[in-house]
Amino acid sequence: MKNIFNYIRKEKNIWLCGALLCTLSTGCSDYLDRESMSEYLSSNFYNNEGAIKQGATACYQRLKMDHTNSSSSNIPLCILWDMYTPFGIERADNSSVGVGNIDMRTNFTPEFIWATLYTSVARCNTVLDGAAPYVSQLSDQAKIYLAEIKVLRAHFNIQLVSLWGDIPYFTSSVTEEQLKEVARTPWREVVDDIIKDLSDAANVLPWQANEWGRVDKSVALGLQARIALYAGSWCKFGFGRDAVKDEQKAKEYFTIAAQASNRVINESGRDLAINYKDLFTRVGQMKPDVQKESMLFMMFSDFGDKSTHYMSLGEQCRMIGQSGRFPTQQLVDTYEMKNGKRIDEAGSGYNPQKPFISRDPRLKETIYTHHDTIIGNTGNNKMKFLMELFNPMTKSWDEQGNEKMIANLDYAGSVSQYGYVFSGVGFAWKKYNHYDDESSALPTYNIHIMRFAEVLLTYAEAKIELNELSDGTAVNAIDRVRARVGMPGILSVDPTREGNQLKMRQIVRRERKVELAKEALMLFDMRRWRTGELQNSEPTYGYPKPIGVDPSKNIYPDGYEQATPDMVPSYGEPGSERDINDIASYKAFADKLRMRDKDRSWDDKFYLWPIPQTERNKCPWLTQNPGYGE
Repeated sequence: MKNIFNYIRKEKNIWLCGALLCTLSTGCSDYLDRESMSEYLSSNFYNNEGAIKQGATACYQRLKMDHTNSSSSNIPLCILWDMYTPFGIERADNSSVGVGNIDMRTNFTPEFIWATLYTSVARCNTVLDGAAPYVSQLSDQAKIYLAEIKVLRAHFNIQLVSLWGDIPYFTSSVTEEQLKEVARTPWREVVDDIIKDLSDAANVLPWQANEWGRVDKSVALGLQARIALYAGSWCKFGFGRDAVKDEQKAKEYFTIAAQASNRVINESGRDLAINYKDLFTRVGQMKPDVQKESMLFMMFSDFGDKSTHYMSLGEQCRMIGQSGRFPTQQLVDTYEMKNGKRIDEAGSGYNPQKPFISRDPRLKETIYTHHDTIIGNTGNNKMKFLMELFNPMTKSWDEQGNEKMIANLDYAGSVSQYGYVFSGVGFAWKKYNHYDDESSALPTYNIHIMRFAEVLLTYAEAKIELNELSDGTAVNAIDRVRARVGMPGILSVDPTREGNQLKMRQIVRRERKVELAKEALMLFDMRRWRTGELQNSEPTYGYPKPIGVDPSKNIYPDGYEQATPDMVPSYGEPGSERDINDIASYKAFADKLRMRDKDRSWDDKFYLWPIPQTERNKCPWLTQNPGYGE
């Protein structure tokens, strides 16, 4: 803890030097107002608009979660969070935070995230404290910058309270006296203060910022809706291992979530992008309609340090690069058929031999599946080839469309053991990884933290949990998200959903999973819905294992062609928790499927991460979360 609080205590001096350096860097010169160096060196550094804008910009850099730190391999840390759920896996079998078989008290990942988030909070507090004596004399624009910083600080604190529950909570720079008696603030107090902070900021911020990428009123209210939705769920369903439920407080939080999101929907001028896939490519993100949906994001080439990142670098096929993170069958089988039915429903049309035909279009925009065509862009050349699970050779096409057979490095060769066939379970990420418009090794696309589709689904879920369904607005919000990709209205698929809280809960949760997959939200959703045990009760499954492979005779059967009609997962009894949460079970035909993480398990203590042991060694009076010892 001493190290972390040393970061917090020293942040003002450390960051001040960084800000001065930033004014001299070419990466900052395009977006920062240049001012006299003497003003920045004075003791009253934050007494003017230019300095405060400088400070705000440095706080924006923290959205990237220390992506340039060597320990995080140039990867924004939050992109890993979906890999800590059964919807995503990392390359090494049974070694991830996500499978629950390591001691997270001493694991580096939670400790580094803890340090990163607290350093981010400290940076925000430095600017806010520095400007506080001069607020009455500041320009309106300077006050807007300060409100932006409050929103960014709220975003960092939302992550801290969501991961750890009760936390050391700071709304100003830490003093020596505070360090001697720092304690954990109850999570409800933290949440209530965050909600108030966001209200205060929203009252100052305009609906539309004067620069793209900056926080506006819709972001403040969107984050308020997010944390209120989380807190409502924690009160209603439980938070942590020994959670106490509070229905009345849950109702208060859900009401705040509904009201805040409703304001964004009706007053902000925000809207959904026309094409879903445009949200996740560099070219698409430059379109005006996409920028209307993008609310809060890590910006890489238009604002801030103008850097690149390696998000895509560890998610490629072995044909074109590295591979370290993969989607799973549990996520794939959450996507409906194009007619709106779940794959196990009568009349869905699902065929285990052709499981990716006629599915929700978001499946193919999120995940590469067997026999998809992949475009790889290494920066020097593009490679177009067929994703092949079962054969050491695959098809490739040149720029003129000429076809040839080439070695399939994802199936055979020195690196195949690390690819999606033998390390993953037959799937690769396509969302953010459609390499047609820039190099996969140095991409500059922006990474979403919040977009308008989430706000619509937050509103719908809050109304559902309040059981306020008679006005039809929850249905309309969900249908609006589905309509973008051509999916049918939820009542046209199942009229019995109307006014049925349980069925409406099911469909809004399903929509969050398929619309927002790989956007760093599923970890928090799994926790607040209390589905950890169900989702982690089976190993990770994938493609059908082929029968009759004989390399000596060049026989490589297609496992999907051998699938039998009974190979449809079970979702439990109607109305059960498994059914309502669309959690597929493969036990009936598990022996026919590719499997990994066979010892995957769950303990309710995982609903919260432990306070890192290194921190408690330095501040032993900090209590530990239940289940992690003392």
